[in-house]
Amino acid sequence: MNPRDRLKVLGFGLAGLGVAQAAEPGLGPVKSAQLSSEPWKIVMQISDSLEQAYEGLINIQNVLQIDPKLKFTVVGYSRAIRFLLNGTKTPSGALFAGMIGDLANQGVVFKACQNTLTFMKIPSSDVVLEATLVPAGVYEVVRLQAQGWFYIKP
Repeated sequence: MNPRDRLKVLGFGLAGLGVAQAAEPGLGPVKSAQLSSEPWKIVMQISDSLEQAYEGLINIQNVLQIDPKLKFTVVGYSRAIRFLLNGTKTPSGALFAGMIGDLANQGVVFKACQNTLTFMKIPSSDVVLEATLVPAGVYEVVRLQAQGWFYIKP
C-alpha cells in the first residue's frame, strides 16, 4: 500500500472513531478534530528497512498537512538505521537528509540508537545533524509510550 493510501485508511479509521471527518473525493485532505486541547504526541518506530523509513516520513508529511500541531518523534534502529546517516538515498533517489531536514524544521524530532550504531560499527559522526543519539531505540520507544505518546510503526 502506498503512503497516500495509508493516509486515507488512517483518515477513514479516525472518522470511524469520531475523531476526523473523511473528505469526499476531490475535496482536499481529511480534517481532524482533536480529542483534547493538547497536541497529540506520536512516536514512530523505524527499524525494518529504508522503504519503511521512506513510507513513514511521507506519512508524517501528509499528517502534518492535516494537523501541523501534532508532535512526532521518529526513533531509528536496527536495519533501518541507515536512513539517519548522511548520504543515504530514498527509494526514489532523493537524500533522506533533505526529508529529515524539512520535517525537523516542522518540529519532528529524530533519534538514532547508539546500540545499533555500535553493533554495526557505524561512527556517530555519520548520523545526520538533526538526529540525537539515544542509548537504545527500543527503550526510547517504550519510554515515550509510558509518557502517553501514541505508537506507530509504518
